[in-house]
Amino acid sequence: MYVVHSKDTTEIKTSKPGRQIYYIGTPGVIDTNPQAFYVDRLYKNARIDPHFHDIDQYQVVVDGSCKMGKKAADPITFQYADAYTPYGPIVETGGKGFAFFTLRSMASGGNFAMPGNRHNMPGRAGRNIAGRFDTSRVLPDKGQTIIEPLMEEQPDGVAAFGFRMGQGGELKSPPSNAGGQYFLVCAGDVEVNRKILDRHSLVHVNSGEKALAFKAGENGALILCLQFAKPSKRPGSNPKEHSKRDPNSFVHWPKPRQ
Repeated sequence: MYVVHSKDTTEIKTSKPGRQIYYIGTPGVIDTNPQAFYVDRLYKNARIDPHFHDIDQYQVVVDGSCKMGKKAADPITFQYADAYTPYGPIVETGGKGFAFFTLRSMASGGNFAMPGNRHNMPGRAGRNIAGRFDTSRVLPDKGQTIIEPLMEEQPDGVAAFGFRMGQGGELKSPPSNAGGQYFLVCAGDVEVNRKILDRHSLVHVNSGEKALAFKAGENGALILCLQFAKPSKRPGSNPKEHSKRDPNSFVHWPKPRQ
């Protein structure tokens, strides 16, 4: 289990404008541990070109506005993509850029730019599922909580929920019975494992770990819960199979043309 306060993070220097802040994992390292980071592209004309990864992942837009491919995305929009499923481009739409979390159950082997990497896809592209957690609605009354399904739960366990918690509200998380879960604090503050977490704090639990107990603070809380698929024969879904990857084969973004 990882419980990461928004300030207990590491900012990584990048060659591009904006910021990249790591919560869990190490950039550029291939392993089977979870990986989570925040990407800041809060500037005009921000863009991320089409690409795919060799693992399943969620992205969660938490600031600004953009289009992910043809789909509009503003806070709090999430996108789940199966491994080896191209997506993008991600293009800002409001003149102020965008910022998002990338959440993975295991580390990626890098960025496979498209076009140009079709030969590295083991088959047809998989699922690309988008959803939204509406954080503008009034919170429940004091002491009350609501768990809201945010997508149709998939047969392999992929699922998303929104927790709406009034002041002092308490709840237990859904069982982590698939490929692990992330919990992102979208607003307010909440106590987890005797630690007070504020906006943009993050929790990860592995499959089979006991349910978490959440207690909202004075301002209530809004929490996004994202669950990964059960490991299977589908490429990119099984950490044990991915342990066979060459740890030195991380794929970096291609250098821009001169």
